[in-house]
Amino acid sequence: GRTRQTTRGIRLAGWFAAVSAVALLLVVVIWGRRLEAREPRIKIGAAPFVGQWDWRPSGGLLPAIVVGMVLVAVVPPRLRRWRFQVSAWAAGVGLSAFAFLLAASDGLSAVLAPVVHPTEYWVNLSTLPPAGEMVRSFSSYDFLVDRSVHLKGHPPGFILILKALASVGLGRPWVAGALSFLGAAFVVPAVALTVRALAGEAVARRTLPFLSCAPFVLWLGTSADAFYTAVCAWGIAALAFALTSDHRSRRIVLGFVSGLLLGGGLFLSYGVATLLSLPLVIALSFVRRQFKVVLEVGASATFGAALVTLGFARAGFWWFDGLSLTREFYWVGSAYFRTWTYFMFANVVVLMIAVGPAVSVGVWRLRHRATWVLVGGALLGIAVAEVSQYSKGEVERIWLLAMPWLVPAASSLSSPIEGRDRTRLWLAAQVTIAVVLQAWLRSKW
Repeated sequence: GRTRQTTRGIRLAGWFAAVSAVALLLVVVIWGRRLEAREPRIKIGAAPFVGQWDWRPSGGLLPAIVVGMVLVAVVPPRLRRWRFQVSAWAAGVGLSAFAFLLAASDGLSAVLAPVVHPTEYWVNLSTLPPAGEMVRSFSSYDFLVDRSVHLKGHPPGFILILKALASVGLGRPWVAGALSFLGAAFVVPAVALTVRALAGEAVARRTLPFLSCAPFVLWLGTSADAFYTAVCAWGIAALAFALTSDHRSRRIVLGFVSGLLLGGGLFLSYGVATLLSLPLVIALSFVRRQFKVVLEVGASATFGAALVTLGFARAGFWWFDGLSLTREFYWVGSAYFRTWTYFMFANVVVLMIAVGPAVSVGVWRLRHRATWVLVGGALLGIAVAEVSQYSKGEVERIWLLAMPWLVPAASSLSSPIEGRDRTRLWLAAQVTIAVVLQAWLRSKW
């Protein structure tokens, strides 16, 4: 009786949300096209996405479709049987392979096109001064004003990595591209292991198939943000391991590692500041029952993050000065012409498409408290980014940091409580969205 009524209520709410989402999609597409016609300087091109609509199905998509079918039909039962660590890394490899084949569907040159795009890091590499001088100059308007958009919009962390690789003979575009695909592969086990630590292995195993084929794979494998996402994901994983460890020394070491990684993430992307809501929510969920543990882990994590921050400060770069200068560049660029009232809704539509229907519906059905800690923490960070007005478009890339942490919501779709497992149907929907977007949208990432 009561359970059936609750289930019916959830389904009705889900249908209402689905109809509302479709209506919102139509509104933002029509509204966006009118904005673009009236003010081309908003530089969207394929509202609500950045790029151009260009329907181009071809034989190049076949390898990606085949891998997608394998991820839907063959992989899920094996991920349930293999040892968990093996399953987690296998899902990561699957995601990275899917990302690569989708990007390569337009030709192998398309895989590296985002790396060498005029707005990216790579075009600056040959003209930059030595690392020490560059870091000292990174808060200088005169130094950054003529640099590419991405160099202006980020701290010096990633370009330092590229310079370091160049110094040992790895200064090639394919190396920078490989960092993105490696990042995609490393994100999955980090998220999966965190879910297992906080919500249990059963939830983590149900999450794995959805991590391997989420539609945001289109951008995860072809932008530097994939690398940032992986670094931060492992920082959050280290925090979860620390908070659930029974050994004090291990907690302190893991907390310190977490601080180093998340602190380092702040110097890869200013957007990481919004993602910090997630580790904060995770820590707060332990306060009531393990207050002393949270203090120990929090202190060691803070120390690790402080070391990174002070290291950059000693080298001549203060994070808040860099953020202030980036904000100045941001408001004189295309963001000046972008109406926040439009992007407030358009961002949500892009997010729902990027995570796919399985995650969007999964959020409605999710009732597992520990899983909500992760999903809710990620949503909080997205909400902060949304109201800040520093996410006016381009969130298919900017919000990649948080997107993998929404995927555990899809575990509710294959929960035993439902009485039937429709995992493959939902996975097929995820893969279809990714393939159709690749065939239809030309994105610069």
